[in-house]
Amino acid sequence: MVIPAILAKTKKEFEYKAKSVMSYCDLIQIDVMDGIFVPNKTWADIDVIKHMHLPVEFEVHLMVREPEVVIEDWAKAGAKRIIFHIEATRNPKECIKIIKRFKRQAGIAINPKTSVARIKDFLKKIDYVLIMGVDPGFSGQKFQPSILNKIKRLKKLAPNIKIGVDGGINKKNAKDIKKAGADFLCVASSIFKSKNLAKAVDVLNNI
Repeated sequence: MVIPAILAKTKKEFEYKAKSVMSYCDLIQIDVMDGIFVPNKTWADIDVIKHMHLPVEFEVHLMVREPEVVIEDWAKAGAKRIIFHIEATRNPKECIKIIKRFKRQAGIAINPKTSVARIKDFLKKIDYVLIMGVDPGFSGQKFQPSILNKIKRLKKLAPNIKIGVDGGINKKNAKDIKKAGADFLCVASSIFKSKNLAKAVDVLNNI
């Protein structure tokens, strides 16, 4: 399943991207970057998004330091799934606890250089793992092929957990990523830079 990933610098850009893909998907991913954990900052005003009443469900990918500070606000804003980076917090147990308190799906994201072993102890407590195919921060980067082995290792370690891959995905590598064990493809550039968004989503979904 393809999940359009919305990385926006302004409210106007966010609204444009969200409206552009709502007819072609059931779930969108909102990329939240603080300019501290990653070298980029996005527009993601929780109160504004909460009152947009988006017609599709959304998840948030928190690329922020100390995600435990904002998890509750995103849960109250209606996020279906909340994903935080294992590298960004000293207390992943607390992050999971807060997410579960609000009955949301809990996800952990890991950077390309982070070993699957680092999240092994949390796999029975979460619903989802998001494996980064690129270093987080900027859209349009090239997918790192070594990630395919990481997907396979995770699938072997936790066969029942849902796996998402985010970054550098296109029609040339989507098949290999799915074959490795990915359930969700979080895609930005390949969709939003396409002249035909509907076709771009459809192609990736049916590869």
